[in-house]
Amino acid sequence: MQKTLNNPGCVFVRDNLFSYQEKKLSGEKNQKFEDHLNTCKRCRELVLNFQSVSSSIDARRADEPNPFIQTRTIQKIESELERGNMPHFTFSKRILQPLMLSTIILTAVVIGLALGKQVDSEFSSNLSRQNGIQVMKSDLYITDFTDEDNAFFDNH
Repeated sequence: MQKTLNNPGCVFVRDNLFSYQEKKLSGEKNQKFEDHLNTCKRCRELVLNFQSVSSSIDARRADEPNPFIQTRTIQKIESELERGNMPHFTFSKRILQPLMLSTIILTAVVIGLALGKQVDSEFSSNLSRQNGIQVMKSDLYITDFTDEDNAFFDNH
């Protein structure tokens, strides 16, 4: 026959459940607690359920971030700035350096385009001169020197 919940052993287990879980019971009380668990099925189930809930709560607690981490981080940064250990972001580092770099890159692109147009126009003028010479040769029936060499060797 199962013992009732008003049994002194069951009352002892309910009263000392947190202390048992945290392992804060003295050796004698811990032995009494475990002896009662060996004989009482209800108290054993109670302890198992309590341990399950306790482990779930501990797992949840581990997932939650520390609410003071932001405050501590800001305080650490401020103290480092006061001591002079951290560099200050000045106007020149945050604004002028990127602006100067952008200006240099833009200038390089404009110069490159200008040089490209100049080379292209020179190439076009040379090509048009060569085409003009070819047209004049064909109009005057002037053959190339290579053609004359071939014609000279072919006849002999």
